[in-house]
Amino acid sequence: MKSVLKWVIWLYIAAACAYIFYEWYAYAGLYRLAAEWQLEQFGSYGLKRTLIFPLMVLLTPAAVLVTLTGMQDQLRGATAGAGSPATFVLLGVLALAIAAGAGWYGYVKSTETVDVESLDLSKGNTPRSTHVTITGIARTEYIIEFGTKSSGTTILDRYIPLTPANWRPGQPLVYFMKTNTTAYVPPGGGSMVMLSPRTPAFQITTQPGVLVRDGLPGAVGEGYRKNNIAVASPPIVLDVSPGADLKPFFVTAGVSGVLSFFMLVAARAAAVRQRRQEI
Repeated sequence: MKSVLKWVIWLYIAAACAYIFYEWYAYAGLYRLAAEWQLEQFGSYGLKRTLIFPLMVLLTPAAVLVTLTGMQDQLRGATAGAGSPATFVLLGVLALAIAAGAGWYGYVKSTETVDVESLDLSKGNTPRSTHVTITGIARTEYIIEFGTKSSGTTILDRYIPLTPANWRPGQPLVYFMKTNTTAYVPPGGGSMVMLSPRTPAFQITTQPGVLVRDGLPGAVGEGYRKNNIAVASPPIVLDVSPGADLKPFFVTAGVSGVLSFFMLVAARAAAVRQRRQEI
């Protein structure tokens, strides 16, 4: 009976972790509740702090069940059995291969010549590539600021809807510019315009950026929904930060590299422990 219960607990923990990942990706459920509470209180939210809430809520039942049934020793034994040196080495090598592949692909893409397309929203053109500059009307009255905390530093991004000149309130917003700057300077020179909801809508020609399909964060999309502002499905975000299209590859390489290091260190520790047990 305890053997069956042990596997039920492990399956529940795996399902809970998978669901928490879904909540983070979709900005839903307990993750969303924790994030929105922080946004209301502090104007930003931290990823680690937000993940703690759904982890505690969903994993507490499993911890209580383990304690009540006295299965701590069995679960420790299952964990120790899975922690063989060969398993850690395999995981470490796999993570290292992913890191190397992602890093190399990111480097190759960084050396490619990119043609930047000019997209005029008033002409109704459909972009043929992801690297574009956009000319349109910056709807500053609909700016939403979105802050995330990392290592004690708050990164504040502004999401500014860009529309054709004939756009009217009530029509869906399709394009958004993501930027962390506070002002806009026209490419050919001219007066600086503050990127603020108090600034009247104005014509803008953006810097070159990368179009990200469905790139609007869940919290930002929810902000528009709460204010009854229609947003297209999917929304398209122009990310003007340098190397925006390369960031996913280098982040994957960095995370996989760190994971590989810890897996190989764990393999070494498991091998030493195994030799000591054999003596």
